This record gives sequence, C-alpha cells and structure tokens, in this order.
Amino acid sequence: MKNTRIIIAGDLFPMPCNYELFSAGDARALFGERLCELFGSADLRVCNLEGCFTDSDQPVEKVGPSIKAPVSAVRAIRELGIDCATLGNTHSMDYGRQGYLDTCKTLAENGIAYFGWGDNADDIKRYETVERDGRRIVLYNTTERFANNVPGKDHPGVNLYDEYRVCQEIAELKKDCDLLIVFYHGGIEGTHYNSEPMRRRFHRLADCGADVVISQHTHAVGEEERYNGAYLLYGQGNFCFHFRPDVTPLLAEGLVLELELSDSGFTAKPHRILRTEKGCVYDEAQELSEFYERSKTHDKLLAGDEEAQAQFGERFGKDCLNWVNTFFYCFRGINPLDAQKRKELTPAEFRKYMRSAYTREQLLGMQMFLQNEEFNEVGNTILSELLRETDTKENLS
Repeated sequence: MKNTRIIIAGDLFPMPCNYELFSAGDARALFGERLCELFGSADLRVCNLEGCFTDSDQPVEKVGPSIKAPVSAVRAIRELGIDCATLGNTHSMDYGRQGYLDTCKTLAENGIAYFGWGDNADDIKRYETVERDGRRIVLYNTTERFANNVPGKDHPGVNLYDEYRVCQEIAELKKDCDLLIVFYHGGIEGTHYNSEPMRRRFHRLADCGADVVISQHTHAVGEEERYNGAYLLYGQGNFCFHFRPDVTPLLAEGLVLELELSDSGFTAKPHRILRTEKGCVYDEAQELSEFYERSKTHDKLLAGDEEAQAQFGERFGKDCLNWVNTFFYCFRGINPLDAQKRKELTPAEFRKYMRSAYTREQLLGMQMFLQNEEFNEVGNTILSELLRETDTKENLS
C-alpha cells in the first residue's frame, strides 16, 4: 500500500492587504511555487481558518480584532487544495451566528470540510474522519475558552477543551483509525516556550491515543517533542495570517508540518516558511536551528535538568511580559481617585465611581484576563515576573 502524505498549515485567513489576491484565487502569488507544489503533492491538506467568511458588519462585543473576509476570498484557499479546516479557534465566532452560518455555507460550497464547532452546545462537530489509500485518519479539534466562542443551548460555538471528555473521546476514536491528529487551539500568544500546563495536557492526549498533537494560536514557533510514540508540536506559528502590518521576528516565520503514514507507522517533518508582504513562501535555506535548539532544551527539561527548567521558565516569563501594557491598560481606569477619597465613598458611591472610572473597552479587557484561560495565565505570569524583579531590586538595595 502506498504511503499517505498529509500537509498541515497553521493559522490562515485573508486580510485586507491580500483580499484581492485571495479573491482572485491566485495561490501562487500568495504562497509561491514551492509551497503550492508541496500542497499539491499531498494526499490530504489541513489548515486552521482563523476568522469568518461573511459580509456581516455586526461583530460581537469583545476586546481585540474581529476578523472576517469576503466570501470570494475563499478561492485561493480552495486553489491551494485545502481539504479540511479547523474552526475551533479564537476568531471563528467573531461575527456571531451570522458569521458562523455564512462560513459554514461558504466552505461547504467550495468542498472544504470543517470541524471544531457547531450549531449549539449539544451539536458540535468535534472531528472529521478521512479515508485515504485504505487508511482511516481522524482529525480532532479542541480549543481553550475565549470570551466569545462558548456555545450555548441556542447559539453556536466551538469544541471547548474539557480534559475528561476530550480524553475519553480521543481514546474511543483511536480504536478505529490508523492515525489520530489533535489540533489544540490554545497556549499563550507570542511565546516560543510552552508552559507546564500545556505539557501536561499534550502528554495526556498522547497517553489517551493521539498520534500527533499540534498547538496553534500562539503565532509563534515553539518546540517539538516525541513522547510515548506521539509527535507533539508546541506552537506551529502562522501560515498566512497578516493580522499585524509590522513583521517582527516572531511573525516572520512559521511551520508547515508534513506527515507520512505507512503500514509501519508515521514520520513527521516540519518545513519552515517565511512571511512576505502579502503571503508566505517556502524557506529554501530551511533554517530551523533555533527550533531544534529549543526542542533539545525542552527534552532536557523533561528529563529533570534544572538548568533547562530555569531557562524555560525564565524565557516563558519574558515572553508573557509582552502583554504587560495590555494587562495594566485594562485595570488602570480613566480617572482614578486618590486613596483617601476612595475611603470616603459609601458602597453605592463606590459602585457609581467604578462605572465612571473605566471605559467599556477596559471592563471587557478585565473580563478577558479573568475569563480566558490564556490571559488568566498571562496575568498571573506578569505579576510573578514583576514580583520577582521587585524582590531582586530590594535585595540589591
């Protein structure tokens, strides 16, 4: 039986800077000849679609960008050959029910299967099963909770990560497939280093039967790990997701993952890609030294190496500090009273003051840090880093 090749792209969605190329279906102008050949030679192609295909102008109320693209922009994604798309992510519900319905219709009409979300809390399509070359491949998508993606009894949402349920489902699905790939949308945006909670989750998923676990959402390339026969990728980075106009080192690269499934097992090979002004291209140099170096340090950390543990913790903390401005912006208010005046307020007066002291955007931001898993961890890490720096300063004085 011939081997089955699977190509997996990270975060992908049209943006205003490239709507025209996406709508024209010009995949080669967006992704270059080499990437188009790589996707064209595969038996199965998967990506994470990070937004809504809709003409709606009614985004949900939230902090941060609401991402959509015109329905016509799906053409280049179809031309690239994408067969399946994960929709359990941060931005798929940015335009509520209408965005959900429009996106489902657009993908269905273009022959792109989708999974990771559904009509309501009781009707979520958690996975897609694909037959290739006589082999059964299961693609499973789950995501952390964000402010606007939680499904209800009467409104759509995503497949939220509930460890007990998800692990049970993974174990059951593994009984009847040749390869099980889990797409986990979560982690801390902008971090090259994974956290201990992420490692525990990935290991449990592998222990329950996942052959491959991929973290998307972080917009940064992390590390790879081989654990209990599984391949774990902590941070795939972007594929083509130009949500910011400036190209930082963080956003300049991503990984396309190639899996080759044979009768004796599977192999995993990451390919480095580079962002361009309108899209991305294959990195002919395949400069992956930093990725492999982080992965080696990660393996040492798991083996109990204290220096590697300290290095990972320190660098993860520094990456989290990139959020410090957002964190304190949300909590500072607009007209803070001095401490003495606050003490003089009655409870009713204080509630009135609180309503006037913060903008609606700041209140939504505060809710984001308390509610979303990612930002809850970010907030606590920021405070820990600042406390550590304060302790160091006091010890030196």
